[in-house]
Amino acid sequence: IAIVTLNLWGCASNEAQKDLKIERAKMITVTATVESVDMVTRMVTLRGADGKKSTIYAGKEVVNLPQVRVGDEVVAIYSEAVAVRMAKPGEVRDETAQGMVRAVPGSKPGAVEVYETTVTAEIVDIDKTLETATLRLPDGNIRIVKVQDPANLEKVKIGDTIVITYSNELAISV
Repeated sequence: IAIVTLNLWGCASNEAQKDLKIERAKMITVTATVESVDMVTRMVTLRGADGKKSTIYAGKEVVNLPQVRVGDEVVAIYSEAVAVRMAKPGEVRDETAQGMVRAVPGSKPGAVEVYETTVTAEIVDIDKTLETATLRLPDGNIRIVKVQDPANLEKVKIGDTIVITYSNELAISV
């Protein structure tokens, strides 16, 4: 599961549960200009703001490719977020949701894809020297994660259960 390869960004003890709301997010925006569109091969050449060119394949799912013109600006926004909180007594989560929305036929291409995973994890070990927490996921797998803020290790103990929600989104528009 990708979420545990990220930093364990926050956690707290049951006593602080009502005050716990730790969230981290980041967003990257990339803009490029269409240099060429080959409708036969479906290859699109883009020039980034740095002047570098790259060619990408626009698959059959890009139904509005005929509306793309040389000089069009393509904007891609990628964001990801992680939230960690204490689990409620008996709470067990192991859920994944995914969705996609595309531009209506005949308009410029565009799409938004969203992916979100929420899992509970039991803290089975804490190493304050290495600033890591060892987690047991719902599927039984064990993951060791580096803690971004070592002060959070003071807020949990072995046996605590946390809820981790990881989400990412990619939006592309022309």
